[in-house]
Amino acid sequence: MLKRNAPAWAVPQSPSVKHEIKDEPGEEPDAKRVKTGNVKPILTATHGMFKENRTAAYALLNQLKKSMTIGWEDAFFWIQDTSPGSDPTEALEIFKTLERVEFNKINRVFTYIPELTLTTTNEIRNHIRIHSTPTSGIPIKTLREAMPNGIEPLKDLEARGDILIMRGLTGAWKDIPLPRLGRKNVNGQEVMDGGSGRWKTVFWDHLREAGRAGKRVDDEFIYSWADVPIAETDDVAKLLADQELSASSAIPAAPKATATAASKKKKKRTRALKITNTHMKEQGIDFSKDYIKPA
Repeated sequence: MLKRNAPAWAVPQSPSVKHEIKDEPGEEPDAKRVKTGNVKPILTATHGMFKENRTAAYALLNQLKKSMTIGWEDAFFWIQDTSPGSDPTEALEIFKTLERVEFNKINRVFTYIPELTLTTTNEIRNHIRIHSTPTSGIPIKTLREAMPNGIEPLKDLEARGDILIMRGLTGAWKDIPLPRLGRKNVNGQEVMDGGSGRWKTVFWDHLREAGRAGKRVDDEFIYSWADVPIAETDDVAKLLADQELSASSAIPAAPKATATAASKKKKKRTRALKITNTHMKEQGIDFSKDYIKPA
């Protein structure tokens, strides 16, 4: 059984640098100035100054989630750089016992085992179909972790029309006008180009599954439609003038709101005070006679 050491913040340490405020020569000391000579530095894990081996192991786990694999030597030096106060050998032994970490003794490589593993195209297709909604897709980062063989099968599913991939306007597409329909931009790239680096979110095509999606238009029609010149001004005003109409006459006037008579409010009537404490008469008290009104 591994014995867990006390965290660094729980162990009393002497400050490495003595913080003292010295007065200027020839001046009287300031009594209001706070002396900070006894203040100890606060060491945090974000600064890489912790000495807890288990904390270093969990920090390496977060790094392994990004790279999926890491060699023993690389992990050793990574802990040395980020946690100089810890023991890399002991931290790696703790790292081997963590959940979702697999260590191959032959090639001495650590591998991260994701919570979800999708290997076949049918598994990927069914997962997207179940966990995707018309308003909320699946982040590509989640699918990248769940697909150890790469995310290239998503391109085939998109070509078949099963899924929709949302792409980001980053990198070479940043601050560049979008190309015309079916054409290339100034860099010679189409809207769908750029590889998987532009992929952000994956959606299931629910409209196509429900049979409400239209058929894809031919590229020849797309290019022909894009080449049709469209005037900047229209002839609607001229057509209305030929019919002796105007833009305002075509719109029916809104009906005027009729003023309704204000409802009469009933006046409040003050009723005479009626005393109901008749049971006090049995005790010889009659409030109708003995009652004294307040001043």
